[in-house]
Amino acid sequence: MCLGCMRNIGGAEICPHCGWQRGSRQEPPHLPFGADVGGRYIVGKVLSSGGDGATYICWDLDREKPVYLREFLPDAIASRDSGDAPLRVMDGCDKVFSDCQTAFVRLWDKIIKLNGLSALIHVREMVNDYGTVYAVMDDDSYISLDEYLNGLPARRMRWDTLRPVFMPLLSTVATLHAAGILHGGISPQTVFVAENGRFYIGGFSIIQARCSVGDLNAELYAGYSAAEQHGARQKIGTWSDVYALAAVLYRCLVGQDPLPSSRRLVRDELMIPGDIARALPPYVLNAIIDALQTKPENRTVDVEELRAGLLNQPFQKKTYPLTFYNYNDVSYVNQDKKPYVAETAYFTAGNGIPKPADRGGANVSRPYNPQTENKPPQKQPTPEENSGTKKGLAAFFIIVALFAVAVLLYLGFFTDTFQGAEPQTTVSETQATYPVPDFSGRTEVSLRSDATLREQFSLVYQQEYSIEAAEGYVIRQSVDAGTVLPAGSEIIIYISLGPRALVVPDVVGIDATQAKTQLEQMGFVVQITEKANDGSNQAGTVGSVVPDVGTEMLQGETVYLHVWGEVPTTESPTLFSFGGSSSGGNSANSGSSSGGNDFIGGLGDLFNLFG
Repeated sequence: MCLGCMRNIGGAEICPHCGWQRGSRQEPPHLPFGADVGGRYIVGKVLSSGGDGATYICWDLDREKPVYLREFLPDAIASRDSGDAPLRVMDGCDKVFSDCQTAFVRLWDKIIKLNGLSALIHVREMVNDYGTVYAVMDDDSYISLDEYLNGLPARRMRWDTLRPVFMPLLSTVATLHAAGILHGGISPQTVFVAENGRFYIGGFSIIQARCSVGDLNAELYAGYSAAEQHGARQKIGTWSDVYALAAVLYRCLVGQDPLPSSRRLVRDELMIPGDIARALPPYVLNAIIDALQTKPENRTVDVEELRAGLLNQPFQKKTYPLTFYNYNDVSYVNQDKKPYVAETAYFTAGNGIPKPADRGGANVSRPYNPQTENKPPQKQPTPEENSGTKKGLAAFFIIVALFAVAVLLYLGFFTDTFQGAEPQTTVSETQATYPVPDFSGRTEVSLRSDATLREQFSLVYQQEYSIEAAEGYVIRQSVDAGTVLPAGSEIIIYISLGPRALVVPDVVGIDATQAKTQLEQMGFVVQITEKANDGSNQAGTVGSVVPDVGTEMLQGETVYLHVWGEVPTTESPTLFSFGGSSSGGNSANSGSSSGGNDFIGGLGDLFNLFG
């Protein structure tokens, strides 16, 4: 087995596939070739290293197939002396290491719970070994988007080819944001392409490694990291991932990396070549420009807003809490929103990041420290008042005791009377009821993680395709909002799979009405334009389709039918006019202008007749 690519190479000393050589060494702090993790995974070559760890290709002994392992190995604060020794934390870094390791575990735990998203790499499990922790990912024959683009003839893609594979990526990133996961490193190196051409997001790292200042070595990608990730006292958030996604779009469409954001802050020379810009729909161009603004306050805030812009769809502005991360003390920043770090601002998405003055200042949450209320001093009772109180209590207890004795005597006296009676018990049961909330605008992830909802209702999730709601978001609910239901009542929540991927069928040559009906039943929007007919085509039939037959599109997108129009009618030409009236005849015979005009008109018709 080649430990460089996990292919069988028999007895060869050098792998013919990747060039790995038997006897090579992997230098510390990385694990050596052949080490086993958790008694199951055989370690191979380090594929990447930096930020919060290292990624190895490994062999899964149980399933007998290659996998990838992401080891928590923040080389700025921890090291491994030799071989397969446990990690050694550097002096004074124990607190930072512990916090970062906790963030690492929680990040990958969240990703595991999101397995099944259409554009997310599949993470199998987490393993503890060698004094650290590992995330195990499937090897699904991906290649990086960078490698994929460099293999294309023009090193770039057309928008109609890019759109069907890029939209699911946007939906997945939006769902990650809803689950509290900020990527911070989206780039052609962390977006992967499968054999079927679909895009997948990977390359995750904890938030501490996505800023150029702090205790960890930053793992950022030039041209794709936003300006706010390159300075102290900056805030990063969903808008930072929006910038990276737009930069990836730029790379795919233009064929070259965008200029680094730090350089653009000084002098912005980022341009889209004219021929490429003219080939893009204006709304796509505008969406990319808005998302690539260097200053966060001018940039598109939300991934769903970027998606709506790229599809030329209205974006419904909604108010919701947005958590960002303040790098005043990067060591303690984490993706779990610790109360002394996370700041939450409530604002309307779609209007840009609000300035502090607009939102009344950030709502910074801190640990709760109860304060002692300043109450007026209480009057102390006098000895006489104490004595009166004690006497009153004594009298009260005596009366209660006498009443209890009387009840016991009464029951004893009438025992025989009640022996033959049937015991009758009245039980008053009151079942809790709850009003049904409005689930629109929420994601399946947020609903499943809502403990209060799980206690109140039994939520059943069903998935279906939709052009109204983004993938992972609620389309509708089986019970109207505001309806009061008993606790535990079942509510069906319909979750969007996003628009269905469709292929434009061959409707050329068939009746336009029939073609329109067929396309609309599939889920397309249809527009018809008339095409001039020279008489060689049947009027009312489809002459051509835009985009071309066989093109993959999304449900809800527009297909244009060019339909042959009616053949124009041609009147029989008047070759000569010799009169028709006495004046006409006289004019012709006398060579007058009116007769001459009729004659010239006849010749003109004659010439037209013969082309």
